[in-house]
Amino acid sequence: MSTIKVENVIAASHLGKELELITLATELPNARYSSSGNPSVIIEMDTNSSKKAAGVLFSNGKALVTGVTNLNEGKSIMLNLKKLVKKYDSKISTKRATKLENMVVKENIGMIVDLKAMALAIPGSEYDPLRFQGLILRMEKPEASFIIFESGVLIVTDIVSEAKAKKALKELKKFMTESGLAS
Repeated sequence: MSTIKVENVIAASHLGKELELITLATELPNARYSSSGNPSVIIEMDTNSSKKAAGVLFSNGKALVTGVTNLNEGKSIMLNLKKLVKKYDSKISTKRATKLENMVVKENIGMIVDLKAMALAIPGSEYDPLRFQGLILRMEKPEASFIIFESGVLIVTDIVSEAKAKKALKELKKFMTESGLAS
């Protein structure tokens, strides 16, 4: 059996006050204002690897870090983000805790999956191969969301630990094998 690979971790914290996004977007290096959806400032952050992470600031003071593969790296980048913002807004808090908000993991189960049959067998699953080649499935127990590809690649999200990802994958694979949806 293959092992899961953490693709992305989203770490969250709060800066302790409301933020003026336009001002921060113009003053912070490598920052840009995004007005789509929930307005935010997105800041490109350096990591310890060759990958880039992103800090996302919201007007209510919430801060996210994405593009990292573990919580410790997320905490480190978050602290750097807080220190950077503090240079431009001295009243923000750098002391608030950083927690893991979401995780994305990937596994290849080494089986071909009949996505059409799976979509028909599972109420609430979403599959429209003309728009997207994967099946989207949300589980309640354990709580997790999946993107399943015919090749057997499974993406798991809406989880907060590798243990929860493994549990969700175990339940999904058991269901797929018992119902003949994967071979």
